[in-house]
Amino acid sequence: MNILVQTERLYAFAIRRTVLASVLDVTPRRVVVQRLDAHLRGSIRGSRIQSFASSSKSLSASQLDTHPTVTPWPDDPPSAIEANPTVEEQPTRPTKPQLPQSCPGCGALTQEVESEQAGYYSRSRRVVRQYLKKQRQAHTEAEKDVTGEDRDHEDEWQPTGSQVVAEVEQTAKVPLCDRCHELVHNFRGHSIAHPSIHDIADSIAESPFRRNHIYHVVDAADFPMSFVPDLFSKLTLAKPRSQNRRSQHDFSSKPTLSFIITRSDLLGSTKEMVDTMMAYFTKVLRDTLGRTGKDMRLGNIHLVSAKRGWWTKEIKEDIWERGGGNWMVGKVNVGKSNLFEVLFPKGSGERAPVYAKLRKEQLEQAQKESQEPAVDAEKILEEDSLLPPAQPEVPFPVMPIVSSLPGTTASPIRLPFGNHKGELIDLPGLDRGNLEDYVKQEHKLDLVMTHRNEVEQHIIKAGQSLILGGGLIRITPQLDVNDLSTTVLAYPFTPLRAHVTSTEKAIELQLQQRESGIESIMVEDAGTHMASVGTLELSTDVTKARAGPLLRSGVPATKLPFRVYATDVLVEGMGWIELVCQVRRKAVHQPASSVVGHSETSDQDPPPTNTDSGFAPFSQQSPLEPEKTFQFPQVEAFSPKGKHISQRPCLEAWIRWTEGRMAKDASKMKRPRKAMASIVKGSRGR
Repeated sequence: MNILVQTERLYAFAIRRTVLASVLDVTPRRVVVQRLDAHLRGSIRGSRIQSFASSSKSLSASQLDTHPTVTPWPDDPPSAIEANPTVEEQPTRPTKPQLPQSCPGCGALTQEVESEQAGYYSRSRRVVRQYLKKQRQAHTEAEKDVTGEDRDHEDEWQPTGSQVVAEVEQTAKVPLCDRCHELVHNFRGHSIAHPSIHDIADSIAESPFRRNHIYHVVDAADFPMSFVPDLFSKLTLAKPRSQNRRSQHDFSSKPTLSFIITRSDLLGSTKEMVDTMMAYFTKVLRDTLGRTGKDMRLGNIHLVSAKRGWWTKEIKEDIWERGGGNWMVGKVNVGKSNLFEVLFPKGSGERAPVYAKLRKEQLEQAQKESQEPAVDAEKILEEDSLLPPAQPEVPFPVMPIVSSLPGTTASPIRLPFGNHKGELIDLPGLDRGNLEDYVKQEHKLDLVMTHRNEVEQHIIKAGQSLILGGGLIRITPQLDVNDLSTTVLAYPFTPLRAHVTSTEKAIELQLQQRESGIESIMVEDAGTHMASVGTLELSTDVTKARAGPLLRSGVPATKLPFRVYATDVLVEGMGWIELVCQVRRKAVHQPASSVVGHSETSDQDPPPTNTDSGFAPFSQQSPLEPEKTFQFPQVEAFSPKGKHISQRPCLEAWIRWTEGRMAKDASKMKRPRKAMASIVKGSRGR
């Protein structure tokens, strides 16, 4: 009877201690019950019960007011003590809900001071309130885990509060800042200050990866105008391989380089048509590189389209296999952010186990970090660091926004992949010119060529000019007024509206000195900044492509009595204008004497020539063949401050576009098959 009485007293004391522990947030109720069961299995003997009863009587009222530490029971097994931590081993309280560290759309660091700047978050927005609500719910779960709320009947594993916070951060969609929100939904916003190429080089120098690769993104619409010169020296890149077949790889720790010519869907309607232009772009790029690209092995050029998905899968696989830092460098509005979304290796069916393992490791890491003292995230960021912190790694992160506004990306956007195997970094765009400063605010978003427009043929005669945008760009051919047979054909591949008028009216329209029904997109004082770009020559011979149907099979184009020359006039960020002119053959090849203007009746002696000095065996010109001067057709272009205009060899885009269209139209012009009913009816009458 004595043992039974002591056992009942023991249970009564255990219940009192359990209530005390739950009130003081010391140990959960189930922990005390587990310890009591473990103790009773070996403590029915009288000696242990008496020692326990005597020790329990020493509990005073002063000790109840404090937060005592629950000591292990005398006969607790070591496994039970290790599995149930004491008060000192309990995790600290999690951090309170807060806004994201940086905006996923533009990369700017979060701030709540300047509402007009990038990275500003308004807590009154619905999306931001929902994001903070999820963070608050996760914070509440974490608080329950720290305070030791009742978790009875938990046989299987469940994530703790810190793990819930980590999981919510991964699954919750990170909201955009107010500036990105206005750009996406209302098409309103302002540009940021564009960085220089030296700032880009300093950012790449702070890369946390040993292996880095740079993708130089160039726009196909005004290629090679968006090319950044001297990129190898300014970014301190690895030496490229030469065309020599014995050239060795330079195993250097410096970053390597690849060229991506994006928005190739503006060049043609099919992938096969665009692939035929690869040799043209390689040649133009080699000429643009100068002496550096003379012997360079240009096997790292990619002609892609993010809109159509042309040749993007191969680059994505290269990024996944290479890992490390992958940097996208280029000027503004060349399509970096749009290409970024396509090239980023998102979660897929084949890589699902990788992300499942990654999620488990991140939850375990979050649980370990929750047991350490909380550190303010703002103290981790270095003030002199040019790289913001990387975004949390998730299978499907929020991608950078795509906008026609120049300078949308405010700061480098780092998205890790493959359990931090590598990162894809979208850098802010370099300055591309200030042509939009001379355009009205309502027309600035229309300056970028986003799709292939219907191109019309414009015939420019002598004394006429072609104007774009109501006078923003003017092209005047230098033709002989007396020779009305020579004309220039213009094909504007730009989003600007083209119009042909007399040169006098075109000058007045460009200088804003004449009212006309032609819509102008220029601001009020833009006419005072107009200047001549210079004289551009139509030097690309396209006779074979233009006059091919006039020749029999096997007859060369040199037999024709005329030549057809063309060129592409580039407008910065807007596209190009293809100019074509047909001239007589005798006007092309003229002796040097006729150009100088010397006549046989002149009293002055003719100037000395190379023929007077004798025959030079290895000279480029022979005494039997007089020097010939090629007088190519010429045009003069005018633009704000004489800038934003360039030239490249003719791509012959009009011929490529019309080949398939003419075949399709020819099939429509065929006479339809005669109805069978009329044939049967006629045979019966016979």
